[in-house]
Amino acid sequence: MTNINRRLRILEVYAVISLTVFCILAFSAFTRSKEKFTEIDVERMNVREKNGQLVMVVANSDRMPDPTVNGKSFKTERPAGMLFFNGLGDENGGIVFGAVEGKGQYGSYAGLSFDKYKQAQAMALVYNDHNGKYRAGLQIWDRPEKPLDQIIERQEEISKMPDGDAKTAAKAKLQQENPSPTRVYVGKNAEKESEVTLYDASGNARIKMLVAADGTPKLDFLDAKGKVTYSLPNDGIKGKN
Repeated sequence: MTNINRRLRILEVYAVISLTVFCILAFSAFTRSKEKFTEIDVERMNVREKNGQLVMVVANSDRMPDPTVNGKSFKTERPAGMLFFNGLGDENGGIVFGAVEGKGQYGSYAGLSFDKYKQAQAMALVYNDHNGKYRAGLQIWDRPEKPLDQIIERQEEISKMPDGDAKTAAKAKLQQENPSPTRVYVGKNAEKESEVTLYDASGNARIKMLVAADGTPKLDFLDAKGKVTYSLPNDGIKGKN
């Protein structure tokens, strides 16, 4: 009987010690606010507010989240990068990058963009390269007030319509009611020119300032059809295309 009591006492002590160690480890895990790592390998990292709201994602191409606007997400293929989210849970811009090679050719791209409220990108630093012929610069778009998710829903509805005049007219009406023209481009173009171009509300280039690869400067004023109406230096080309 004494032997049994001794064993029970040992088990009680073991249980108390185990519970104490567990509580210490659990408390330490929940109260530790800072960790230091030399290197981390991850496929995706989420940054959240204290209430759980997602504010930033860094991920590879397979684990990038779908675009989200107005609390609704839609499917699309995305490259690796970093996405920003506003306090409402909507995507608010990000960084993307990538490159491909094949058959002696290559393509490379990178971009830092910022989205309009409940819409697509309104401003971006863009780099696009096709076998050494590339453009890089700042681009600004004019985006509609209608939330992007509503436009996408309408596009999906139109895509299900039978081919014909009604479908064509519906596409044109949606585009007309929700234009997204480029308004400003500042950068280097594919012809190795320094370029500043200002566009009208329909996306037509109206003022174009260039410095050619050989250093020749030029300033063109254009009409809505792209025809040069005045040019500096004034070389007598007024009225020509």
